[in-house]
Amino acid sequence: MNWLKVGAIVVGGIVVYFVVHTVVSLFFGLLSALAFVAIVAGGGYVAYKLLGARRRREVRDRPEGRRSRRQVESREVVVPPVTPSAPARPQPAHIDVEDDLARLKREMGS
Repeated sequence: MNWLKVGAIVVGGIVVYFVVHTVVSLFFGLLSALAFVAIVAGGGYVAYKLLGARRRREVRDRPEGRRSRRQVESREVVVPPVTPSAPARPQPAHIDVEDDLARLKREMGS
């Protein structure tokens, strides 16, 4: 009689395993289907909104009494002439690294 109880528990465990496995598989299948539908519907909604915004923009730009935003005004930029306040110091033809190093040392206080 003892072996009969052990066998019943084993068979019951196997049945419970398959039932739980089936329920979990159905749940994940429904969840993934719902996520797929939500992604497709969201993409369709975004596409619909973009097309609707483009149509509204075309209707708004059509009145011929106004200038469209794409036309840029042509303005002339006036640059005042440069008047040097002090005569520019002539630059040496070559760069003396030692002079620059000495100048930097004087400025840094070393």
